[in-house]
Amino acid sequence: MPLESDLTEGARAVSRLCPAGPLVLALSGGGDSMALACLMAGEAARSGRELHTLIVDHRLRPESADEAALVAQRAEALGAKAHILVWNTPAPGQGAARRARHGLLADATRQLGASSLFLAHTADDVIETLLMRLSRTAAGWRALAAMGESGPSPAWPQGRGVRLARPLVRVSRAALRDYLKREGVDWVDDPSNANRAFERVRIRAAAPLPASQAGRRLLALNDAALAADRASRRAARQLLAAIADILPWGGAALDGGRLAAAPREAGLRACEALILAVSGEQAMPGPDNVSGLLDALQAGRAFSAAGVLLTREGVIGRDPGAVAGRADGRRGVGALHVKPGDCGVFDGRMLVCAGSAPLIVKPLLEQNRVVEGVPARLRPSLAVIESEGRSVIAGLETPPGDGAAGALIADRLEGLLGVSANGTAGENSV
Repeated sequence: MPLESDLTEGARAVSRLCPAGPLVLALSGGGDSMALACLMAGEAARSGRELHTLIVDHRLRPESADEAALVAQRAEALGAKAHILVWNTPAPGQGAARRARHGLLADATRQLGASSLFLAHTADDVIETLLMRLSRTAAGWRALAAMGESGPSPAWPQGRGVRLARPLVRVSRAALRDYLKREGVDWVDDPSNANRAFERVRIRAAAPLPASQAGRRLLALNDAALAADRASRRAARQLLAAIADILPWGGAALDGGRLAAAPREAGLRACEALILAVSGEQAMPGPDNVSGLLDALQAGRAFSAAGVLLTREGVIGRDPGAVAGRADGRRGVGALHVKPGDCGVFDGRMLVCAGSAPLIVKPLLEQNRVVEGVPARLRPSLAVIESEGRSVIAGLETPPGDGAAGALIADRLEGLLGVSANGTAGENSV
């Protein structure tokens, strides 16, 4: 995508990236997000759609509440409905704040009935993210696929079904501020953006401008990597469709023989997605665990790591050790209580909805209960639902009170490997 000298294409991208439903924007009040708020307000007025702005109060500074209220006023002046989301358990560090922010934003987006969450990342952000990733010694080629127009929410399970939309990734930060000045719109600058204790701030100070020769080359490199990433995800998705049979209790039966004949790069990407989908974990598995699973599948041997367990027969499921807790101090999975009429996600992998009766969901934690079609080694990690004196296996039996339960494997794989026109799946630095 070429660098845009004006906001015309950015304005059109708002409608293209979210053709129906309410428009939802993560609004910090800074220049980038205020510019996008103005563009989206124009689209909302033209289309008659609602515009919602989500403002996160991280509670990391005493003045944050007043700042969030000011941003909400400015959003409402544009005709938007403002929602302030509060992080009630603040912790230091930009990483912790980013994870909390994405969880809050994804939850709110889903509650508003939207499937797209707009973010105001710019071409400058793409360059900075690319440079940050390249500075890491373990960075591979996928680090170059820094940021595209569309990608899945990095929050899980809150972000299931939520796509991130970035219509301004080929517009410079300077162009957005020039636009705000012409429109007479004020913005606020977060003091943390000047704190050189943070890596991004240090990178920003030395990063080339998007319009410079170095900046354009970095953006072109990013575009090439995004295209390669789309091809990688497409190959992994096609491979899984051929070798994997998703099982209703939260596992998958895999054909290791057919996997052995596939290109290794596609096999590794497929195994990475499988680990995340079956385990319900949020963090990406390490490359050694991914290659270990692929090698075990091809060799027909058992394997256990990164929250999953593979049997010699090629059935993969949640690792019972991760569910029960480990001697190294890793906590086990606690019970999930679901009130009548509500839904909840158990262990990041099973969606459970209660009907007329409250439900309690917990791991089975025993092997001697016979469950047809489930290997004995994987039975302890099964999700069991208790209510009204009954106990049923989630995904295999109907919960009491006309409830429902289903594994989220297919949803997670779609988010990780779904191939869109632009963007990269599974990215964490946003």
